[in-house]
Amino acid sequence: MDFFKFLKISFDALAWPIFALGYPLVASIRAIETNSDSDCRKLVTYWVLFSLISLFEHAFMGLLKWVLGWDYVKLMIVCWLMIPRFDGAFHVYNNFVHPCLSIDLQTIINCFIKLKDLFAKKENFLTEADKYVKENGSEALEKLISAKVLLV
Repeated sequence: MDFFKFLKISFDALAWPIFALGYPLVASIRAIETNSDSDCRKLVTYWVLFSLISLFEHAFMGLLKWVLGWDYVKLMIVCWLMIPRFDGAFHVYNNFVHPCLSIDLQTIINCFIKLKDLFAKKENFLTEADKYVKENGSEALEKLISAKVLLV
């Protein structure tokens, strides 16, 4: 029984570094030495996604510690991204990361402007409601709200 506990502890401690760092490192060195453009492209894609996963994990570590088995989920994701037969990294990059990078900067700016306008309208509503209460009293506002609720 102790042997199985030792195996589990060893797997937990060694699986992530071997699968996420060891194998891709060896494959990267091999791709550089053989001067293979397709392998280099796939491995660079893997390293980009690996860094995004690491950034995500760092940013949301407080939430992820509550997810049961996050380490195993992360290990499965990394294995899927790394195994050449699946080309998972290339697939994820082409379908998710690249479309996000090709978004026009002006489109993003326009989205933020629309959000700012939306919040400005909310503040204007609160300001107008405050003015109405000062002019007519809170009872008048309550009557107005209840009349509108009955109409709907």
